[in-house]
Amino acid sequence: MSRATENEHRSERRYVHAFTFGNFLIGTGVMLAPGLLMVLSSDLGTSVPQTALLITVAAVAMCIGSPVLATLTSRVDRRTVLASSLTLYAIGHALCAFAPSLTVLIVVRTITLLGAAVFTPQAAATLGIVIAPERRAAAITAVFLGWSVASVAGSPLSAWLGAHLGWRQTFGLFAALCVLGVIWVLRVVPAGLHGTSLSRDAWRQVVQHPALIAILVVTAVSASGQFTTFAYIAPFVAHTLDPSPNTLSLALALFGLAGVIGNVWATRRIGTAGPTSNVTLSLWSMCAGMLVLAAAGASWAGFVLGALAWGGGVFANNSSQQARLVAASPALAGASIALNTSMIYLGQAIGTSLGGAVIAGSSYSTLPVVGAVVLLAALALSWRAERRNR
Repeated sequence: MSRATENEHRSERRYVHAFTFGNFLIGTGVMLAPGLLMVLSSDLGTSVPQTALLITVAAVAMCIGSPVLATLTSRVDRRTVLASSLTLYAIGHALCAFAPSLTVLIVVRTITLLGAAVFTPQAAATLGIVIAPERRAAAITAVFLGWSVASVAGSPLSAWLGAHLGWRQTFGLFAALCVLGVIWVLRVVPAGLHGTSLSRDAWRQVVQHPALIAILVVTAVSASGQFTTFAYIAPFVAHTLDPSPNTLSLALALFGLAGVIGNVWATRRIGTAGPTSNVTLSLWSMCAGMLVLAAAGASWAGFVLGALAWGGGVFANNSSQQARLVAASPALAGASIALNTSMIYLGQAIGTSLGGAVIAGSSYSTLPVVGAVVLLAALALSWRAERRNR
């Protein structure tokens, strides 16, 4: 390898590492609410479905905000956009720590999570500028490892801190961690780096692109199936396995560990098998995991097996879907990835609402059954999307 090539690879790795940490912060922030759901419900004197509005309202805002903010920031240099989104995350989570009521917390957290609607798609789009084409799909998939690490470390730790220190202290500590992300991005991303401006014509082309729309629908449906159960993971674990907060943290860590393994697998496999194959296997894995949780989640053996299968597919699916969009139309990647983020959050809103309805009409143990049915629908839609793409 020549010195120039080695320097190029080193530069690319700096971007990947910084954006992976940024996605770790984004993922941890998004998943704070599910892990703290029981603590927040108890402290604020609200029911679990009411407290879950923290997830639903923010998800709707991020769904709408992602394409809008992608358009508004498309002419701004990447350094400013990415650092500003993490700065909003830091300030917003610090303010969340002082929220006097659920209503105020919902409003502040919803505004804060608009940073997530910006960072993840813009980080992926930035990689499309600075990474060589032959390594682009693997880099985009690798950056999603940050979400996996958020599951294995950030989410369980926040749940444990919430139970032992309180949710206000947890928000405050996380805000301080976000400052490190801002500094890292400012050190790595140079000023003056611009992507393709997202015009009305770019959005029109995405909307009129049958393959892209079909892939985006898969993202929305698969996210709905995931969040039917994951939004209520804290009460689900308490109801089916053990109400101890330590058990919840261990369960989230197990889920996250599987996510890291799945994402690494997806990153290594995508170059040879392609993103569509990854998506198919990850959806089957999630579906199987949820069915195992429904049938045997009350035992540790059943829960471990189900969580590993479910978690192993989640982030492999999300990262592979992004790579799938880039492969389908590289020129429209900026717009399609922003819409893919919207579809993830739309799925969160739908899944959380569906899960709340299931709880009201049945019980927590029914949640993974409903989630598995939705994921089977995602599999059928994914097969249809691949036919359109061909």
